[in-house]
Amino acid sequence: GGRASMFARVALFLPLVLHGAAAAGTDPEVFGTFDPGYDGGADYYYDDPKIGSLDPIHFKHSPDMTCTANRRRDDFEDKYRGVNLGGHFVLEPWVTPSMFYQFLGADKRHGRAAPDHTAMDTYTFCKVLGAEEGNRQFKRHWAAWITEADFAKLHKYKVNAVRVPVGDWMFKPYGPYVNCTEGALEELKRVLDLAHKYGMKALLDLHGVRESQNGFDNSGMMHNLEWTEVPAWLTSGQVSFTHWAVLQPGWLGYFDRKQWRTTSIRWKNIDHTIDVLCEMTELFKDHPAVFGLQPLNEPWQETPIGPLKRFYWEAYKAMKRRAPHWKYIMSDSFRPDVGLWGGFMAGCPDTIISTHLHQAWMPAQPAINFMIASCEQKHLIAQLAESVMPVIVGEFALATDNCAMWLNGFNDNLPGYPMVECDYVPCAAPYMGADQPGAPPDPDLAEQGPFGTGMSTPRYGMCPIDKSWPNDDYVMRKLAHKKLNAYNAGSGWFFWNFKTELEPKWDYMASVENGWMPTDPQAEQDDIEFACNLEDIGAFKCQVKKGVPMGILTAQLNLACEPDEMKVPYCTGDLQYRMDHATDIFTQNWRLFHVTGGTCDFDGAAELVPDYTYEDDASGDDTDAAALPLTAAAEVPRLSGREEKTRLPLPLPSTAPAGAVCLVAVAALLAVVGRRAYTHSGHRSGASAGEEAVELSQGLAGSADGAYIRAA
Repeated sequence: GGRASMFARVALFLPLVLHGAAAAGTDPEVFGTFDPGYDGGADYYYDDPKIGSLDPIHFKHSPDMTCTANRRRDDFEDKYRGVNLGGHFVLEPWVTPSMFYQFLGADKRHGRAAPDHTAMDTYTFCKVLGAEEGNRQFKRHWAAWITEADFAKLHKYKVNAVRVPVGDWMFKPYGPYVNCTEGALEELKRVLDLAHKYGMKALLDLHGVRESQNGFDNSGMMHNLEWTEVPAWLTSGQVSFTHWAVLQPGWLGYFDRKQWRTTSIRWKNIDHTIDVLCEMTELFKDHPAVFGLQPLNEPWQETPIGPLKRFYWEAYKAMKRRAPHWKYIMSDSFRPDVGLWGGFMAGCPDTIISTHLHQAWMPAQPAINFMIASCEQKHLIAQLAESVMPVIVGEFALATDNCAMWLNGFNDNLPGYPMVECDYVPCAAPYMGADQPGAPPDPDLAEQGPFGTGMSTPRYGMCPIDKSWPNDDYVMRKLAHKKLNAYNAGSGWFFWNFKTELEPKWDYMASVENGWMPTDPQAEQDDIEFACNLEDIGAFKCQVKKGVPMGILTAQLNLACEPDEMKVPYCTGDLQYRMDHATDIFTQNWRLFHVTGGTCDFDGAAELVPDYTYEDDASGDDTDAAALPLTAAAEVPRLSGREEKTRLPLPLPSTAPAGAVCLVAVAALLAVVGRRAYTHSGHRSGASAGEEAVELSQGLAGSADGAYIRAA
């Protein structure tokens, strides 16, 4: 494969190098202490074994990882409107639970030996079942999970691209993968041929690599696990496991959890990965469906950025020598930061950065917050596209909670999740047929181990799924429209996933069938084009709830007025004046701080609702610009004579800060444009008169604040 040499520089901020010599051969490892911002690794290069027989790269490129091309950035005539084909080659228990039901109850059946009989990812699936049985189940799975009927349906829904997650073991098998995934390359060709037959482009995505790039099951291997035996007098000697507290990706190097730093860089693994990418490229460079390569999915955010960039750079050159027409899509490593990526590979043709925008891990909150957050993602996408390179949203879904069974691992969950009470549905019959062991789970049995530190599992034949919102179809459709509006700022998107066994909000085809996602995502649609009008101009208010106790309201008004940025007239009056203008105070606080995580809850005193009357201050008094003229809808408590004379602290000036004046001025300018577009669209141009009448009757459309459903 390749050759690596030792870092020329020591770790940023943590410079102690403990060991290392000039690397040679295929097994170099450099030791030190490397934080996520470490920008070294520039001396590494991939020693391409075929460089003498390949055409040279057709554009100038520099050692500083930049290029001189004919154009600054690439144009995309047709944006990608795609889906992920997840769960096919890289198993994820939450996507295809029927493959993993067979491992429930291993603690009861095998006691202390349960770890040898419990699979949680692709690696342990092959290890536990063995090559022969594992391969038999894989082939049955491949025949049933992605079918020609699926492609025909995606074609009907005007999907024009697919992202195909694959594992490095398919190309260079190792460990338990040997013979277990035999036939995977032929299966990959079948999938790509179907994509071509139905007019779709395909992105090859290296989703899992040796020793795991993020520690998640979606890398092929949960890294690490610790098994513990529970005292026998309590549970008859059962075992349990811990994953999230010992998460330790090992692909790029050893991660020391006590120091919370990477303490070695494993260039051998990087060499191995580029070897795999070269083989992938050589196998499929002439396939008519394949348009590009993603060298690695979701390297975790603690990965030292210098070595990661160097890996991207060396793999890019290796790909371009073999497939000069392919595009190259790089994960942002959960760090969509212009400062981090700006200037990297500047001028290099066919480069794209991919960001994943999931809301399932956000805290539980009203639906309106998910919608606002979705619309605001357009600013992030636009910044990356303008300052770094073209952007695609490589993964997103409509889920707003963590209820999907095994989303955070087989029989496990993240601490504190799920944050809502989940819905339950009958566990699905196995898609591959009744011969699949253990599927569906026995309806007469309660929860079965072995368990992790969290809980997510079938019980009595029922499986947890995402919680439904009141009027779920309406909320999901609106959320989808807002997401697609925001993603129009980039060069395309790929929904995760094309289908699932249980979860419609993670299932593109089910989302279309339910009326949430559009039947033709390539067509121009007013419902999508104007979906973020209110969000774009910040037209929301934090309305005081009815019946809020005076003590809570007083305390929350005090807190809302406390920041220096809240030096506005509404905060300088006496207590009764503040209470009369509580909605205005809460609204101004939210507008100032929601972009940095501020909410509109105020200990239950307020709730966020659309403000269809929103506009800039019409009084002409610029000193009041930060205090927008909003009227509270709730009756506020009246003070007694003694209380009315009491003033809260904070004797603040009546002038608004200059920044706030500018903020409102910009909002006012946007409001003019936004109102024109909103008027043009009739507020809901895509809705039929009948549909709008039904929604109005339910208090869900038009000027009703209930247009954004709140969590039950």
